Amino acid sequence: MTTTLDRYSPILGIGAVARELGVAVGTVRLYENRGLVLAHRTATRQRFFSMHDLERLRCVRKMITEHGLNIKGIKQIMALIPCWEYRGGLDDDCRGCPVYSEMIGPCWSVRRVGAKCRNADCRQCDVYRMRVSCDHMKDVIHGPRRRGMLKAVDTPERSI
Repeated sequence: MTTTLDRYSPILGIGAVARELGVAVGTVRLYENRGLVLAHRTATRQRFFSMHDLERLRCVRKMITEHGLNIKGIKQIMALIPCWEYRGGLDDDCRGCPVYSEMIGPCWSVRRVGAKCRNADCRQCDVYRMRVSCDHMKDVIHGPRRRGMLKAVDTPERSI
């Protein structure tokens, strides 16, 4: 039997991620606890990360070390991602969701979300799976419709 791995497959343990980033394991845990990344948890609660997660954490590290942002600032930037544009457009459900009306963090870090996302696995969501370039955060924040990438009925663009 052959297993196909992609960039979203959780294959890296927390120690490997910490070594790759040049930080302590506790720092990676902190980023997860603050909602900057979603770790895959095994039945024994062990954390595993994908290559996509590692890229996201590299971006977080760059925002901290090169741009002088703190975790709260990074969460506020990520809170500006218009997730409703990637989830079928703005509707009454989205308008009632705290992700739309409050600056509390990226949508995948919010527990009390609208019905559209309530039972969704955030690790599988197009919003979490976006390729985020730290050097092009404005592209992410402006959303696909504003950049002319989507029409009202198009599917989400997964690479930014």
